[in-house]
Amino acid sequence: MTTQLPRLFRADRRDPASARTLQRRHRAGALVLVAQGVYVDAAAWSDLGASGRHLVLARALAPSIRPGAAYSHLTAAVAYGWPVIGPLSERVHVTDPQTGRTEHRAHLVRHAGRPDLDAPPSSFAGVPLTARLRTAVDLAVTMEPAVAAVAVDHAVRDGSLAVDDFAAALPVGPCRGSVRSRIVASALDPLHESVGESYTAVRMVELGVPQPVPQHFFRHADGAVDRVDFWIPDLGVVVEFDGRQKYTDRAMLGDRAPGDAVWHEKIREDRLRALPPVRTVIRPTWWHLADPERLRVLFRQHRVVL
Repeated sequence: MTTQLPRLFRADRRDPASARTLQRRHRAGALVLVAQGVYVDAAAWSDLGASGRHLVLARALAPSIRPGAAYSHLTAAVAYGWPVIGPLSERVHVTDPQTGRTEHRAHLVRHAGRPDLDAPPSSFAGVPLTARLRTAVDLAVTMEPAVAAVAVDHAVRDGSLAVDDFAAALPVGPCRGSVRSRIVASALDPLHESVGESYTAVRMVELGVPQPVPQHFFRHADGAVDRVDFWIPDLGVVVEFDGRQKYTDRAMLGDRAPGDAVWHEKIREDRLRALPPVRTVIRPTWWHLADPERLRVLFRQHRVVL
């Protein structure tokens, strides 16, 4: 909710000359049309990521949101700063008590229902946001489990959402979204330290991997201690999310060169493999996580059949 967003330019029907000026600037490529009659600077728009563009659209539509409605689902998640993997919806989501069924409009999806709000309620662009718990449940019921789990796990990680509260709020029995929401619940853990670890966790749940232990410590005879992202004792497998950032981010590298970081990881992995309970170390990347079958193949390449 603290994202710095560019200024909006709104066409005013009471000022036709100004509206025509905005249209000319749009045709010249200086402005981007975000919604009907609402523009933003083209250079500023190009600098925004998917989440920033979604929030710009939400702000553009704010005057059209009916009283009593609230931003919900993905829109509330983005406004709370939760990460969203993959393409982001080009429609803003609201929960509206004046709607009897889900309605799809240009740039807008209205969900039926009375929105649950935090006390005091959070808001974006003057529009309330559904409560964090309600937002998390809505995502889990309606979205692909990987997308929902990565977003909700962020709230679990920052302490704004408890796993037990989330699990208790999920739909029970055979109903829409019950299966996928339970997958999401099984993947959550406040010990996950990054989006990559959250993504890895939910993919492992989807593949039926036995319960992993996050942030497990291995102690060696020489006194060295290694902490791993996941330890799967039933399989004897260490799983380490292998993001490129650890080899390129100066904050993570410290005073080491990238080559030194790679060498350090090799020594560390050799040390782990030498431990009697460790069969192998598996390092999924973003590419493996994008498709669960790629991750399954990676496990199989390490002689772990799922």
